[in-house]
Amino acid sequence: MDMQVTSTVIEIVAKDIERSLAFYRLLGLTVPAAEGPHVEVALPGGNRLAFDTEEVIAGMHPGWTPPDAPGRLAIAFGVTAPEQVDALFESLVAAGHPGILKPFDAPWGQRYATVTDPDGTSVDLFAPLQS
Repeated sequence: MDMQVTSTVIEIVAKDIERSLAFYRLLGLTVPAAEGPHVEVALPGGNRLAFDTEEVIAGMHPGWTPPDAPGRLAIAFGVTAPEQVDALFESLVAAGHPGILKPFDAPWGQRYATVTDPDGTSVDLFAPLQS
């Protein structure tokens, strides 16, 4: 039987869903208010970003406990200009989110930076360098 993936959802398990939603709003995503323990956001390209509380995940997966350390997932958000990477980075750090990698001109032709969201997820910011 041939099967084909028809959509993609990236899910973040949030310790504090309101704080997580506020972080992603700072990135410029249109994030609705939480009306329960699950929130979904449409991403460019037709994918979705979902947020669930730890309680929701624990209810679906008996024995699940939150990890002690951040996972191996990184999410990257592209913007149109290098100065937008710097502005987003500064905005997120000013809001209290750890700046892991300050903006720099990467050898692969992008302005690049990394912050972490409230649950320790690595969030990369990038834009093409102007020629």
